[in-house]
Amino acid sequence: MSRIHNSENKVLLIVREDELEDLNEILAILHEAGYEEQQIVVVKHVDSRCYVGKGKLEEIKNLVKSYGIRKVCVFDSLKPRHYTCLMKELNVEVLDKVMIILEIFDRHAGSREAKLQIELAKLKHELPLIRDWLRRVKLRELPGFLGAGEYAVDAYYRHVKKRIAKISHELEELRRRRERERRKRKEIGFPHIAIAGYTNSGKTTLFNALTNLNKPTGYEMFTTLSAKTYAVKLCGEMVALVDTVGFIKRIPMEIIEAFRAVLEEISDAEGIVLVLDASEKVDTVLDKLDSSITILKRIGAYGKPMVIALNKVDLITAEQLDERLRVVRDFVTTYALNVVDIVAISALKRINISKLKEGICSIVKHCHKTSPHQSLY
Repeated sequence: MSRIHNSENKVLLIVREDELEDLNEILAILHEAGYEEQQIVVVKHVDSRCYVGKGKLEEIKNLVKSYGIRKVCVFDSLKPRHYTCLMKELNVEVLDKVMIILEIFDRHAGSREAKLQIELAKLKHELPLIRDWLRRVKLRELPGFLGAGEYAVDAYYRHVKKRIAKISHELEELRRRRERERRKRKEIGFPHIAIAGYTNSGKTTLFNALTNLNKPTGYEMFTTLSAKTYAVKLCGEMVALVDTVGFIKRIPMEIIEAFRAVLEEISDAEGIVLVLDASEKVDTVLDKLDSSITILKRIGAYGKPMVIALNKVDLITAEQLDERLRVVRDFVTTYALNVVDIVAISALKRINISKLKEGICSIVKHCHKTSPHQSLY
């Protein structure tokens, strides 16, 4: 019991009641960030002042004290007033959904661009909190930020603003460079096909199968944080395939903004291969398809010709595959998506990769048609 009591990675997790259906995904994200839930507190209603009501706040205080918890993770996007209130009342570090996801990103960041994007997202997320804390310090409602005085808080606030401006400038230069490279490939006739989908669906494994490369893959979430582009010859012409960052349900706007340059690879592509993990429960497959379409809308990529790749079919039975194909086709028909083909594959076992290539060729041909919104479903 003492090991749990003093463990640094043990946290108290706060989850909204209407998010409980996604608890497995929430816990997977929490664990990937290096944390383990000591206790889970469910919140029915969000309080305008402290995120949780008085009764729930007392419950959390008692749990923090009983278990010696040093961090409280709220799986939601907190407002600055929620942060300051919870930190003041609980006297522990508070993390929200955005910060938890960014900690995962930080663990996997390899390129300079990814590191800059993560730092920028953290600073932008932190800035309103510092601003609110500074306001309260000046009103004598709170002590100086993390023990610092008013001058130190003000100085740190100015430092963060300068750092945000500097990183934004660097990222804009990188974005322009990426855009120039993309334009050059398009000028010489390379159609771009983005491989998109949920994190851990097997996008990079598929990218490797299509390109014969050996880019890092794994069971960890968000192993791809920088877009990878590689040209291959398909259907008699060179096609640029782009591996992209994975989606998550209700992805926070801060994450979309931070990874705008990477997500632009999807919105600027001529077509999309949307990868789904067919080994998951049929309701989960359908839910993630719905979430993926919502994200494509948010980043301006909705309506592009698309092949849906039901991946990991080697892990399910023929009957289970038939069920997933049926519900995906029904979804596509109901929402009139611009789907060129639906292909059942195993990227790892190289099952039906040639059929998927045919689907990609259909996208390329589809791009040349005068009526790009025609669907085969």
